[in-house]
Amino acid sequence: MFINPEGGLEPDCDQVKCCVVTSKSILLQDLNRKLQATFRCPDVKFSTIHKITRQPSMHLNSFDVNNTGELAVSAASDQTVLLWETRTGDIRRSFVGHVSEVYCCRFFPSGLVVVTGGADMQLKIWSALTGECAATLRPGSGGADGTGPREPGGHRSSVVDIDFIERGRNIVSLDRSGWLRLWDVSTQVAISAMSVVPDKKGGRVHTNCDIEHEPQCCAVKNRHWLSTPAPDDTEPHSSHCVLETSSSKATTVGVTDKLAAVGTGQGGVLCIYDLTSCDTRKAGPSHRLVLPSASCAVTACCFSRSPSDGNVSADQSSNVPESEGNVDVGAFFEEYGLLAGGADGQVACWDLRIPSKTVFTQSSGKSGVTHLKTYRWPAHRSHGLGNEGKLVYLPSFTGLFVARRDGRVTLQPLSDSGSQPKAHHILELTGPDVDSIRGFSVLAPTIMADDEPSVSAWSATNSGQFFFYRRLAVESLFV
Repeated sequence: MFINPEGGLEPDCDQVKCCVVTSKSILLQDLNRKLQATFRCPDVKFSTIHKITRQPSMHLNSFDVNNTGELAVSAASDQTVLLWETRTGDIRRSFVGHVSEVYCCRFFPSGLVVVTGGADMQLKIWSALTGECAATLRPGSGGADGTGPREPGGHRSSVVDIDFIERGRNIVSLDRSGWLRLWDVSTQVAISAMSVVPDKKGGRVHTNCDIEHEPQCCAVKNRHWLSTPAPDDTEPHSSHCVLETSSSKATTVGVTDKLAAVGTGQGGVLCIYDLTSCDTRKAGPSHRLVLPSASCAVTACCFSRSPSDGNVSADQSSNVPESEGNVDVGAFFEEYGLLAGGADGQVACWDLRIPSKTVFTQSSGKSGVTHLKTYRWPAHRSHGLGNEGKLVYLPSFTGLFVARRDGRVTLQPLSDSGSQPKAHHILELTGPDVDSIRGFSVLAPTIMADDEPSVSAWSATNSGQFFFYRRLAVESLFV
């Protein structure tokens, strides 16, 4: 690739075609192999928010953006947790209270409350408005006896991931010793503790996993279908220890038909739990899904998102004529899809109705997966590529975002059936230079005057750099 006398980009071979999509992106096509990639540079970059030094031990651990896209929260290895404005990068709050490194930070669905967890084995709930700590979830909190041998209590090792049930009255958290806990935030009581690793015969009640097999991720999904898939009989349910609280204070709100996925640290295993009731939780994992490589940790997992999970509403595509094919044949994938990524770079997808086999497997990247996100674009009209400015029809589709340890973030459209992604059409978000992605967020679209959804994204790297990509142009994925 070189710059011609007119200032334009020219490929250095005849088999490659270059096209300027927007002022921030270029499209490269390999005409022989029918490969296509669009490279998108960031619109905004912040690199001094945490003022991370060059010491190898100093790095960013976690990052999240609230539902309005106006506020971000980030946690670094020096125990700092900062709330800042995404428009200016100005710091609004510093959450001080953890006594050790903070590994995860998340906004509640309201966007006004933050939860953090880390090496001090505590979860803290913070007000984004005042900066005060409203609650701390730890052993013995809420007046429950956290020391009893059959009580779930609090975490006994570092908290590594958190997810919410509906609006966050109940949350789930995962620790490094291999325990998934269900909490009642209002009373600070741990309702249930589910062991991710099998219980050794004759071993202790609180069985912990080996340090090299630490779980790393979890996700929650609202099951919209009526029937539950048949349990996985490859491993007895009783081999997993499950502890339930005896406290009468704790309540479960909205856990009915909720599923939790936990990525384990060995053999590419992904465990699925039904959180609906005490009985379903005590049954242990309903399924143990395995990455085809079966040889690495599951480092990222996510459920596909449907409109009822807070994604794009169906009426956003109502202005597209039915004559142009406004039939969402791939929408079923949004109800049943589960994706996982491994430390070896492999990505796999399952249909939860038929979890015994993968829907597709992708091994195009060798660098480990750090984050997975899906997003459903509604059918809409959009301006064509280049300077032509013609309105073109784009069908509804599910996009798969994959963030990796080498700093790459790619977006690929899944096929209508939700099966094999069209790997020859990708959009790559540039900016990080071989710098591991520590946080990634997709912002819900705002509808423009021409009914074109404007989807934006944020990424954060290990060295404390933050990149914002405004109004992703997905037209190039359908050239």
